[in-house]
Amino acid sequence: MHDLLLHSIFYIFAGLTVFAAFMTVTQNNPVRCVLFLVLAFFTSSVLWILVAAEFLALILVLVYVGAVMTLFLFVVMMLNIDVESMHTHVLRYMPFGVLLVALLVGLLLMSLPIDLFERGTAVSVALQDLVARQVMPAAVPKALSNTEALGLVLYTDYLFAFELAAVMLLVAIIAAITLAHRSPKNSKQQNIVKQIRIRRADRISLIQMQAEQERWEI
Repeated sequence: MHDLLLHSIFYIFAGLTVFAAFMTVTQNNPVRCVLFLVLAFFTSSVLWILVAAEFLALILVLVYVGAVMTLFLFVVMMLNIDVESMHTHVLRYMPFGVLLVALLVGLLLMSLPIDLFERGTAVSVALQDLVARQVMPAAVPKALSNTEALGLVLYTDYLFAFELAAVMLLVAIIAAITLAHRSPKNSKQQNIVKQIRIRRADRISLIQMQAEQERWEI
């Protein structure tokens, strides 16, 4: 019953992922494309959870959906995109896209090990044998979760590289903020504080001029 439930969840969310990915590349409206891509990320995170990779699932939801795709959606909604020209471009490059997808699928199939399904069957047989022998839970070593194992690797073997990457990201953030707030040279800007603190004497000045006497000759 448990295996049937897992298989049902996998096939449902895998089908939703394929459907969302297909709708992402076929929709004419860019906002709908971004929303379908968000749906694809959510369903992919469920697939990561099924294979006990909860860290990747959380990163996929928090980083991509929470930050990157929100930024994409904001930019796409602010831009004025010609939908008709996009439709003609999609039809023009459709054969090239199908060829590229076929090549990527072929590379993916070539990268899979030959004995992948055999090893999966061997693991399931070993688990069934373990349950059949009714081994006590204390005798089975506690396996680390995906997040714990990744944290141990990052903060032990790759601590220097992890800290170096963090420092580089911090420097990049500071540089981006500095470049964004740098005032351009020889530009006319409005000083709001100076305008508010202005006085009447600074705006109006009274001067005295001697009237010129005009002489009319008769």
